[in-house]
Amino acid sequence: MQIMKTNYPIPVRERTINFPFEYYHYDKTNEFFVVPFHYHEDQQLFRVIKGSVTISANSHLITLNEGDCSVIDAYAVHACQPCSEDTEYESITFNLRDIYDLSMPHYSIIKMVVTHQLVVQTFFTQDSDKVITDVIEDIFRHVHDDDLCTSIRLIGKLTNLFTLIVERNNYILYDNEVAGRFYKHFTKANNVFRYIFDNYTKDITLEDMSKSVDLSEKYFCKFFKELTSYRPMEYLNKFRTEVAAIELTTTLDSINEVAKRCGFKDPCYFTKLFKRFVGVSPREYRENHPNRITYAYNNN
Repeated sequence: MQIMKTNYPIPVRERTINFPFEYYHYDKTNEFFVVPFHYHEDQQLFRVIKGSVTISANSHLITLNEGDCSVIDAYAVHACQPCSEDTEYESITFNLRDIYDLSMPHYSIIKMVVTHQLVVQTFFTQDSDKVITDVIEDIFRHVHDDDLCTSIRLIGKLTNLFTLIVERNNYILYDNEVAGRFYKHFTKANNVFRYIFDNYTKDITLEDMSKSVDLSEKYFCKFFKELTSYRPMEYLNKFRTEVAAIELTTTLDSINEVAKRCGFKDPCYFTKLFKRFVGVSPREYRENHPNRITYAYNNN
């Protein structure tokens, strides 16, 4: 798996030529208990074993509880932050291009996922999506199998997962009818989030972001608002505060150092925006976060 712009935990079970999956486990003994923002070329499933995890994926942010799951698209910018020290969660990565022959017509739905024409719902909870979370739990249960049928068994369960997602309408289809004039740009939506992630520490402009999807500034603003419900610069600052929130609980650096590293030149402006998006000041967030001491200790 090619990782963009950050270190990443070592898988508990690695991908091989006969096993196209990687399995990861996260708990407080793990250096990567908190997974910082990053993106990669693989799809990824997350499942909460115990406790709660806040997951951010592109413009979506939600706290998942025990048994809840997430399906992360290829190249989606994402991060995970446990809500307590006793939290435990796991993930599996895989590349749909490697698993399926996308030239075959019966895999047309998988091909639409890969080309971002069909965007799968990101979060699934046991309360409202138990059919889906049960299938994902079953995938995790069998990822530890070690017999001749392990890979084909997991591929069958993965195929069943995407079948159920489509049958239950847990997706958005970006076709000409739905996306209208922005059709070809919606399929490149991840480009925008990747550009922001790669450059959020810099003084990037609206023009810079609009070029990432080949739109004028005027149409880019409309496109981005339809995509995320945020104005582009508003989302940029929101993303910067989300990155800062993780750094405040995983490093011992000063608040001003964190602010500067996350693209804020003015510490006062950073504090104002942090309170707006997070609800408390950076200092309050750092002091009251349940895992502050553990994270700081592990990274000292």
